[in-house]
Amino acid sequence: MSTENLLLEIVRELSGERAKRLTGILSQYHRIQASKEFLTSVEVINEELKKIGDKDSEIHEYIADGTKRYYEWNAPLSWDIKDGELILLEPSQKILCQYSEVPESICTHSKSVDIETEVIHIGKGKLEDIKGKNLDGKIVLTSGKPREIFERLAEFNVAGIIAYPSEQRAQGYLQMIQYVGLWPNAENLKKSTFGFSISRKQALELLNFMKDGKKVMVHGKIDADIYEGKMHVLSTKIQGTKKSSEEIILIAHICHPAPSANDNASGSALLFEVYRTIKILIEKKKILPPERTIRFLWVPEFHGTIPWIMERMKEETFKPLFCINLDMCGEHPALVGHPFTFSQSSISTPSYLNDIISMVIDNVKDNNQAIEQGGWQFAWNYRINPFSGGSDHILFNDDPVRIPSVMFGHPDTFHHTNLDTIEKVDPTTMKRVGVTTTMTTITAAYENQYSTQILNDYIMGYHKRKGKLIQMIKKEKDIQEKLETENKVIKNMLIHNSIKCFIQFENQILDSIINTFQELDNKTLKILENDVTSTKETLESILPPIEKQELSEKTKEILDKIPRRKLRGPLNTQDIFKLMSEDKKFEEDLQFSEEKLGRMKNFVKASMQSYSGNILELFNLINNEKTIYDIISYMSLVNWKIPDWKSIFDFLDFAEKIDLIYF
Repeated sequence: MSTENLLLEIVRELSGERAKRLTGILSQYHRIQASKEFLTSVEVINEELKKIGDKDSEIHEYIADGTKRYYEWNAPLSWDIKDGELILLEPSQKILCQYSEVPESICTHSKSVDIETEVIHIGKGKLEDIKGKNLDGKIVLTSGKPREIFERLAEFNVAGIIAYPSEQRAQGYLQMIQYVGLWPNAENLKKSTFGFSISRKQALELLNFMKDGKKVMVHGKIDADIYEGKMHVLSTKIQGTKKSSEEIILIAHICHPAPSANDNASGSALLFEVYRTIKILIEKKKILPPERTIRFLWVPEFHGTIPWIMERMKEETFKPLFCINLDMCGEHPALVGHPFTFSQSSISTPSYLNDIISMVIDNVKDNNQAIEQGGWQFAWNYRINPFSGGSDHILFNDDPVRIPSVMFGHPDTFHHTNLDTIEKVDPTTMKRVGVTTTMTTITAAYENQYSTQILNDYIMGYHKRKGKLIQMIKKEKDIQEKLETENKVIKNMLIHNSIKCFIQFENQILDSIINTFQELDNKTLKILENDVTSTKETLESILPPIEKQELSEKTKEILDKIPRRKLRGPLNTQDIFKLMSEDKKFEEDLQFSEEKLGRMKNFVKASMQSYSGNILELFNLINNEKTIYDIISYMSLVNWKIPDWKSIFDFLDFAEKIDLIYF
């Protein structure tokens, strides 16, 4: 079957309307990781699988005791809530929030409580906001994150927390209520407490009372259980007929509070619809059974994925090819407003996957049949972005799996709030993302059937990247000529080395195509090989020769260093951000100069815009072989800009001091 006919069959079968209906069902459950309602939502999907004849589904069970460590990640504690409410007693009386009305209004992992006490405002909850205030037995009102400050507050005998959104978070939506939590582990559980989440509008009302000198009194009541329990992961598969050990992994996290419709009931529902579509197409003999296994996973985000990976890595036959993560796949273009985002796989895992997906999106965007009657009727607004963090794909991209892993999703003003509701889910968006996922998966699931198309997709991607490389070299060369002394030499070296890294990257993609697919055109491969070689020679010829001898011995030593990882398994960037937010003044412990500290913080701040994307890219490139010189050069291929080499080294120096790497 041609790719044109395959796309037509997928578009006819896959339903965004059906996916939206299942999204609505899942959004009714309070799906906190390792909770009873999370398991209920897993069982709902499992029942849907059985209804259409699935016989391979399995519910995996893992420890959730706050102690168990899976690679570098602590398992959460189980938590279930029955009810909770916060009532204002003075200076007026009103209900501020109720769990039965807004589930997000009770902080995740709150302890049971029944208390009447005064409310004291502590701003962001930093040490300077707390000192000098009598907080003994009081509830604090804060725009800080409860999980980051509850241990600090325990030192002041704070009774509990009322959290509200910052001005930036609530911009335009003063009635928004955040999904926030305490997330204690077994070690700090005694220091943990309870918390409520209210809107910024409500918080401003309480603050106005305080400004007028009025005492604010509340009655807080929560009925919840926090305990050593279990996490659950649902998996099923369509078994490969020829190379069954080679798995294409499709994953969606089903967790988060009710409703969390787009994040991520939409991805979980769409994953089921993708499974249903492939299964039906096989049964109708529209497509052949896949030669490679297609794996479907519904997980508690991060926490359930890690132990599943550990379990599978013990199997010698486990040879995954790539992973597609469906995260927030249904945003309505008018009601949410942000474009669909395809976050590409890391520069550390060279792959044809980015090129396949880019071409599939290009075909789907103009397909009139990929529009649902009850959905958005206009053009598909989308962006193709570099690798980004934020969800489960990063766990497959990093050690120990190290496979190309991408994410499909949307930026969303309403995610992790009570405003993430079902009316903001669009069936046309669901269909377009679902068709893209299904088409990509099927074309990669055979050795021969679509190998020519995949090679053609790669050629298109290669030429686009080559054009970006040439543009980068022109810009960086202009910058280099204006620099002085050592910086000029280093810039020239990095431009040269970026060309070398680009060639290595493209050759690795070609090797992966040759090793994965058959019946490739040898003439085309030879033309590509010659093009890659000539590109290297041409670009190097327009650059000044490398003059490494002009570098200081200290700079040479830095660039030649090989960072080595101490951690086993995927990096948890939350540990880094938590350390940087603490009041123990880690700056003093680091003994960095103000200039160096500033560069390191700027690198972290810039990385946060892509959910730690740059930090993750940096750690992904650490393979105990690459020098800092090579790592910086590879990083230039992420955003097609040579990064500040000092910032990279400063962050690696920081990583060494907090015991993540060594040289």
